[in-house]
Amino acid sequence: MNAPATVTPIPPQERARVQLMQVAIKGRIDATRRHEQTRYTRILTPAPDAYSRPQTIEVRSKAPLGQRGDEITVIATLGGYTRKPFKSTDRETGEITMVTPVDLTLDAVEA
Repeated sequence: MNAPATVTPIPPQERARVQLMQVAIKGRIDATRRHEQTRYTRILTPAPDAYSRPQTIEVRSKAPLGQRGDEITVIATLGGYTRKPFKSTDRETGEITMVTPVDLTLDAVEA
């Protein structure tokens, strides 16, 4: 049985900065890349316990968030968009439904 995840409190100085539709992210920079004027930083978050995997996320920003291996905390705005719908067939029932994929985005809150 899975143990409940431990929630690490956001430090008071960071908590005041987080608003609706924003998230506080803490982790280690795994990789960075740049496309035109946007930087993409891939972050590995700590695993909740010894038997689970760390989450991997990507944050967009205009300025670098750090170098590979740096431990960072960043506030990001949560966004998203839908992609082209497609038909999906349930293997057990044969029911056909329309599925609209949703991709989430994270944009660093920059001063």
